Amino acid sequence: MIGHLNSGKSPVDLALLSKDGTQIRLLLARNTGNGQFQFVMPQGAFALQILNLDGETVESTLTLDKVLPQEALIGPAPSPLLSPTLRALSDEIASGRETEQFWNERAQNGTPMIEPSERPGHVIVTFLWRGAEKNARLWGAPTSDHTWMTRLAGSDIWFASFEVPDSLRLTYGIAPDVPQFKGSARENRVALLATLQADPLNHHPIYPDAPDIWSQRSELSLPNAPEQPGMTGPLPEARGTISGFDFTSEVLGNTRRVDVYTPAGFELTDPETVVLVLFDGPAYQTPRAPVPEILDRLIAEGRLPPVVAVMIDPLDSEVRGRELPLNRDFLTVVADDLLPRVARDLGFVPDATRTVVAGSSYGGLAAAWFPHERPDVFGNAIVLSGSFWWSPETYNRPGTPYMSELWMQDAPKDVRLWMSAGLYEAARLPGEVSILETSRHLRDILTMAGVDLTYREYAGGHDYLIWRGALAEGLIDLFGG
Repeated sequence: MIGHLNSGKSPVDLALLSKDGTQIRLLLARNTGNGQFQFVMPQGAFALQILNLDGETVESTLTLDKVLPQEALIGPAPSPLLSPTLRALSDEIASGRETEQFWNERAQNGTPMIEPSERPGHVIVTFLWRGAEKNARLWGAPTSDHTWMTRLAGSDIWFASFEVPDSLRLTYGIAPDVPQFKGSARENRVALLATLQADPLNHHPIYPDAPDIWSQRSELSLPNAPEQPGMTGPLPEARGTISGFDFTSEVLGNTRRVDVYTPAGFELTDPETVVLVLFDGPAYQTPRAPVPEILDRLIAEGRLPPVVAVMIDPLDSEVRGRELPLNRDFLTVVADDLLPRVARDLGFVPDATRTVVAGSSYGGLAAAWFPHERPDVFGNAIVLSGSFWWSPETYNRPGTPYMSELWMQDAPKDVRLWMSAGLYEAARLPGEVSILETSRHLRDILTMAGVDLTYREYAGGHDYLIWRGALAEGLIDLFGG
């Protein structure tokens, strides 16, 4: 089933219940706006429950967009055996060997399976799933696409193998028996969310306290993955605080949550204070990207000066897709309404040279644009996997990314940019415009224009697991001692 739940600005949970009222799966958590959900009906499922955990009465609309039959499950084409272990096991299975010993070893050693490669600085990584009926799909693979897994002939082993840099870091999940149906390519890609879950044999779960397996994901960080500042070590005794408020904009026509982090011992008059404006604020306050904890550690260690972080809720995907792609009203509201309100509430005067706007994906697109348009407010930007493939419908220079065109026409010299992209954010199809390609193009344009720029590439994809470390690196490079 595929559907939407619209609860306006009130946060609600949507859960799938059994006949006795036990929660089977949490489909949406603290959803606001128009949230999409997908699931395959498990045995014993009985009802959908909408619940406001704050005890409020909420008007909400639930719509089922598609209800698919069991016949919607199909299988993928086979792929070659890159893993030496699986090549040997395939021959043994053909001679009658069972797979139980293999799975016992994987449970002990963990997944994915890591094997040496003949290529220097690389390893062979094999993701595994046991016992799917029709198919299995890997989400977060070291490619630019969601990858169909292959069934090892005559076995219960589904696999996908890759030769990758030994510095790879990524989040992944596996979706067994993904429904496929008559619809767009994107709709069929998104269908994997109906069964997507953590790898049960992975020893490094993300969101280990999540209420069900579908809310969890798995981490892979290879031995040479770069250090992520602020992610490890004990938290300091004196920690920052987070206060939030509802911010209403008549110009934008909505109300959203804004969380403000202030560091321990924050002093209004400290001239070294940095103001961080961060898009997708709720996502950057999760175990996958715990920005407040990262700031606590880095400030306590003396690697960063005091940082005030203004973390903006995007409301929902529809609002986010309307506001972040170079929306003049959104820029003006953030620069002239939201930031001044935070400054008044805290009692300090922000300095453009100590103000940095940061975001990922669409947020990275906006972060690269804000200092171009308003260097008087945003003197710095941290741009993470910017969606520079985007352009207005009226733009007619397909060979030049729109953001590159803007900076070619006018490049403020009194701003600093810190940019990054993932090696696995490349194009999926010939002729497709990718984040990696357009980030490199913008890098070259900024360099030729003489803009103060730092650029990084990581062995990873479109992933908060990468962005959390890149954000910390960017802050240290721009403002660290």
